[in-house]
Parts: sequence; structure tokens; C-alpha cells
Amino acid sequence: MNEEKLIQLCIKANRKAQRELFDATYSTCFRLSVRYLGNHHDAEDVVSEAFVRIFQQIGSFVFHGEGSLRRWINTIVINESLRFLKRRKMLVFEEDLLNSAETFIDISDLTDIDTEQVEQIISIMPVGYRTVFNLFAVEGFSHGEIAELLSITENTSRSQLSKARRFIIQRLKTSVNYENA
Repeated sequence: MNEEKLIQLCIKANRKAQRELFDATYSTCFRLSVRYLGNHHDAEDVVSEAFVRIFQQIGSFVFHGEGSLRRWINTIVINESLRFLKRRKMLVFEEDLLNSAETFIDISDLTDIDTEQVEQIISIMPVGYRTVFNLFAVEGFSHGEIAELLSITENTSRSQLSKARRFIIQRLKTSVNYENA
């Protein structure tokens, strides 16, 4: 069934269409939420809440071609994940700014970076680093958009991103040194 037809049936609360949408998007939504929350248990709860919101608000969705529904759903999942972090007061940001010397990261020693290893490192990052990193590097938000979304300054967003990158590089370098020892 194409997206437009699926949306129209979901607006009419057609359970079969809702199930089809859920089945088609759940795993992506779950992985997206895990990226922000860092654990599967909380992600399951958040994705469940997100789907309740998705089905409540699907009537307000405006179709902009294939893929627009998934982008809209992903936005809801991200927002629900951020709401969860804020409710739990887990979203803490360090306000200090880094000078340009501190923001330089030497990655010349790193070759053949394993994506799965990077994802594991991201999952253990402090929540503030992980959130800004995901919004900027994965979702493509600007620092201005991140600042507005998280109620922080653009400089705090930049600082958190720099610290997240440094966190990843340090862990990767440690892993490379350990493997070569």
C-alpha cells in the first residue's frame, strides 16, 4: 500500500493500516530512540508513547512525497526521546566553551573505523554529548536549531558536539592501541 493511502486509512483509525504503519517503521523508530536514550528498555517505552502521538496527530500530517511520512515519524520519535530525557532530568549540559586548540581532534591514527564500535561508544556517552551529537551529526540539525530545541545556547551546542567527537576519538584510539598491543 502506498504512503498516501496508508495515511488516509490511519486518519480513519483503520487498525489494519495502523498496524501496517507500525510494523513498517517500528524498528527504525526503536533504533533512533536508542541512539538518544542509550538503552533498550527506555526506548521501548518512548517508542510506544511516540506511536500513540503519531496516531493522534496523523490527521495533521501533510504529505510531501515518498519519505515524508518517515521523516515526520522520526521527528516525533526524536521529540518524544528528548521529552523523556527532560522529564527524567537526564539532559544536562556543561556550559564551558572550548577554545579552538581544544576542538582540534587528530584522527590520523584511526583507519578502518568499525561503525558498530562507534555506535557502542555513542551509547555510553554522557546524555548531553550524545543528544547534541545525534541531532547535529546524524539528523542534520544546525546549532541554532539544536539550541532552540534543547533550550541551550548555540555555544553550548558547539561545545557538547566537540566533546562528543573527542569522546568518540579517545575511545577509538584506546581501542586501536589496545588491539595493537
